[in-house]
Amino acid sequence: MLERKKTINILIGTMAVAMVVTGVIILRPHTSPTAQTEPVSQGQEPHKTDFGAGAPTDFPTDIPVEKGAQVQQSYGLDYAGQKQLTMVFLSSKTVKENYFLYAGFLKTQGWNVSNTYQKSALSSLYGTKGDTSVNVTISENTMTAPAKSQVSISVLKQ
Repeated sequence: MLERKKTINILIGTMAVAMVVTGVIILRPHTSPTAQTEPVSQGQEPHKTDFGAGAPTDFPTDIPVEKGAQVQQSYGLDYAGQKQLTMVFLSSKTVKENYFLYAGFLKTQGWNVSNTYQKSALSSLYGTKGDTSVNVTISENTMTAPAKSQVSISVLKQ
């Protein structure tokens, strides 16, 4: 009987601790340490400019883009006080090859890389430099031969 009471008390104590931990996690403010953008004012939609098959105007020329790549998307979004430039293209390189290309580029060009993800079918890098941030996402392409991957580069200038 004493052993059973002990077990019940341990279970009740464990459940109480779990509830407190869950409450702390749920109730704490959720912030992203890398997000440094200001929210767009309510009611203001960004102005989108489509650039067709070329790079967006003002897209940084030092960011490597595969020569002869088929551009799938190219656009700019103008927000209050900031501008996003995005280019998406098909690449003859694998996800892994592109990951190391962009990781090396960001490192040698002095970008502060604060977030990375690397898997065989999907990889990404996020870096900042001054008032500019860049997000590179590389995904496996299984639809359009001979392209092996799709590269999406978004630059946010504040």
